[in-house]
Amino acid sequence: MKKYKIVKNIAIINRDTTQSIPFVSENSDYQQFIQDVAEQGIEIVEGPDIVEPSYVELRAAEYPNYADQFDQIYHEGVDAWKAGIQEIKDKYPKTITGGTTIGPVPDWVQEAADNWTFNKQLNEYVTAVERLSQYILLEGREEVRDTVVIRTEEVWNEETEEYETNEITEEVITQTAIEPLEEFVEVIKVDAETMESTTETVRNPLVVKDEEERAAAQAVVDATPQAVIDAINN
Repeated sequence: MKKYKIVKNIAIINRDTTQSIPFVSENSDYQQFIQDVAEQGIEIVEGPDIVEPSYVELRAAEYPNYADQFDQIYHEGVDAWKAGIQEIKDKYPKTITGGTTIGPVPDWVQEAADNWTFNKQLNEYVTAVERLSQYILLEGREEVRDTVVIRTEEVWNEETEEYETNEITEEVITQTAIEPLEEFVEVIKVDAETMESTTETVRNPLVVKDEEERAAAQAVVDATPQAVIDAINN
């Protein structure tokens, strides 16, 4: 199982290779990251490090610079200066030791993985439906004819005294017939030791393959979430 680490909003680190992956959807490593999350779960991703400053850093950030402190002492006295410094110390007590914690995985990671799964299911469903629409080899395919307009002509109607457009039609074959395959065929098998040959009757390999492919396609259709099917139909 792969492991990844989110580094703020800068990059994704592949823990297996220490490779840095940019947040670029066109990048192949980024696409692999999303696929891994979709297939293995969000648990393979660790959130970004959150660095909490200690009291020392927090106090230092709020202490006035030395020039301002000297100016305050000169104008307001030492007691006023001490009070201001103490206020900052009270605000950030020594119990604030700081440290590094791991933050939650950003929501966009799961959203991108869900979108990848949705598109995968959609493509597989379309392919499966197309496969099932093909004729069954064991049953063959009937000829289909249809009437089509091959040309039009203007004919004078003596009753209405107007020209009318007549369509000249012709019956054409829109689907050719295909004979069903034989379910069983004879095969010759040769014994490697005796070199004797025997004839056996087995199910036609083409029929077997057709049935297996159709069963696999039907399994995909049955497993496709309704939301994916609705997205196609709508």
